[in-house]
Amino acid sequence: MSESHILIKNAEVIDPARNIQQRQDIHILNDLIASPDTPVSARTEIIDAKNCYLFPGLIDYHAHVFYGGTHSSVPPDLASLPFGVTTIVDAGSAGSANVESFLRDQIPRSMVRIKAFVTAYPGGQLWQEENHNPDYFDFPRLQQLFRRYPETLLGLKLKQERAVVGDLGSRPFLRAVEMAEQLNCRVAVHMTDPVQPTEQLLEIFRSGDVFAHCFHGKGDTLLDENGQVKSAARQARARGVIFDCAHGRNNFSQRVAQLAVSDDFLPDIISSDLSALTLNRPPVFGLPWVMSKFLAMGMSLFDVVERCTARPAALLGMPQQIGTLQPGSCADVALFRLEKRDVSFTDVHQHTLTGSQLLVPQLTLKAGVPLWRANFGLH
Repeated sequence: MSESHILIKNAEVIDPARNIQQRQDIHILNDLIASPDTPVSARTEIIDAKNCYLFPGLIDYHAHVFYGGTHSSVPPDLASLPFGVTTIVDAGSAGSANVESFLRDQIPRSMVRIKAFVTAYPGGQLWQEENHNPDYFDFPRLQQLFRRYPETLLGLKLKQERAVVGDLGSRPFLRAVEMAEQLNCRVAVHMTDPVQPTEQLLEIFRSGDVFAHCFHGKGDTLLDENGQVKSAARQARARGVIFDCAHGRNNFSQRVAQLAVSDDFLPDIISSDLSALTLNRPPVFGLPWVMSKFLAMGMSLFDVVERCTARPAALLGMPQQIGTLQPGSCADVALFRLEKRDVSFTDVHQHTLTGSQLLVPQLTLKAGVPLWRANFGLH
């Protein structure tokens, strides 16, 4: 088989991992990003990306893609590749009782790279009743799974939502942290309408644990009575807690997000929380729509891209492989146009935000292979 050489030229490259934002040519040899001085031959496929932005393949750190295993999940490739996403993290759709089906069957058959959290509750994430009683957590089974699939499993997922844990309070969270200490993994916590004050729960988070849905608007939020970010949140970030927007349908308030961004509390991660409720539907559609929303809130394009590339790549322990366009890294590439147009963003609380820019996907390459293309205008 002959060597594949693709040259993408004339694009504005944004690669936060290398602190780069400038016009550059990107060479791809087979499945890797190649040196910028790679010679061009008659067999080189040249893509003229004038008026486009070139990013590392996006990483959606919070989505639900155990398709067929839970009614909330969506097909992994359809939820990622058309949006410039080449790595996706399943946020605990499956639990210890059913995650092996996901790991053995769906993940190996998907073109997008998939990593996963496991719900501490054995049954996984449901839309009906979930039993987060820690007495039923199956720690021996979790130990087996983390030994067997260390390259894919990232950590434990649980909810601290009042309607889910009720009188259990923080017991599920405390037990999950105990298990995570022995499994040497992170804990990601769904924090919408927390069962206890946010300040109390933040004390349980360890460095590297993930506060998911950090801009939710139900119950006790990150904001104090004056609309400013609570000092407990800033202290938690200072000791290494990760704040992930994890947008979703019911877990994001534009008012909370705008106030937090205005108070210089930007999300560490920008993710979609894609599910059957939100794929190609408002208020999420896909990750680029969420990214465009943060542009409308005043974040720079560089900062937005960083939170979908370099930062999640570091959390995945893959900073030299993905989330960057440095030579030798995986040839996962996303090409976008930043269109100037009036855009109206509305959340589940019926708050409306008006923007003037929209990121529109044009081309997605995974391991050097063009797997999705918006049109035939790129030559």
